[in-house]
Amino acid sequence: MSTIITSTLYSPHLKLDWNYDIYLPDQVNVQQKYPLLLMLHGLYGNHTNFLDTNRIDSKNILDNLMRNTKKKIIVAFVDGFNSFYINSPYGFKMETAIIQDLLPYLIQQYPIATKIGIGGISMGGYGASRLALKYPQIFSAAFLISPAVWNIKHIPHFIHNSIHTFQDEQHSWSENFYNKIYPTTYLSPISNKINFYIESSKTDNVVPIEDVICFAQKVSSNQNRVQLITDSFGAHEWSYWQKAIVPAYIWMIDQLEQKKGVIN
Repeated sequence: MSTIITSTLYSPHLKLDWNYDIYLPDQVNVQQKYPLLLMLHGLYGNHTNFLDTNRIDSKNILDNLMRNTKKKIIVAFVDGFNSFYINSPYGFKMETAIIQDLLPYLIQQYPIATKIGIGGISMGGYGASRLALKYPQIFSAAFLISPAVWNIKHIPHFIHNSIHTFQDEQHSWSENFYNKIYPTTYLSPISNKINFYIESSKTDNVVPIEDVICFAQKVSSNQNRVQLITDSFGAHEWSYWQKAIVPAYIWMIDQLEQKKGVIN
């Protein structure tokens, strides 16, 4: 049977005990190494969102997919707080914590290969796109569902009013900082090896579909392979994400897993 391990590591960069969940597929051979997928949740969420049967029952979904495909990957569910997975000037250094604390710890603790993917929903989609493009030496593929890749003009008021991640030295929301670290800033001849799967709904009332399409076009213009799906149902909500996550997982398993279910 597959296993979900709920555990904690101490993060020197966050200066706290950091919770995470990790999915180990059925019949893992400790003498072999398996690809890793990092999963990033959305705003106001936590690392348990993808394992909540009322939201997304990832364990059951992954069990079925791996049983049907005979492929295996390890999946880690990261607690990102409301960080947007960046290094905030006046908040968490979440980006550094993921790269320098979490990933080395997971690789040491579990039978993980060098091939790593990253995926996320909403804020997590923003984080996954940015980390994948900035660290192409670490990640090989990214899937984004309803990614919060807003055009600066379309950012909702509640982001300006309640999210402190993008503050400047005056503790005001900073357009300059937002633009400076926007994911497409990291497009380059090196980052074009990252493959992307992007899915969002035309009826999304939080992140306009035109912003997602514009983002996908910019990534594609960098010669990255991009699969973009625009749906005509659902909104920025769990009932939509429950459906969208399944093909995203299928795509990622195919990206990460190659011959015989193991990458050395």
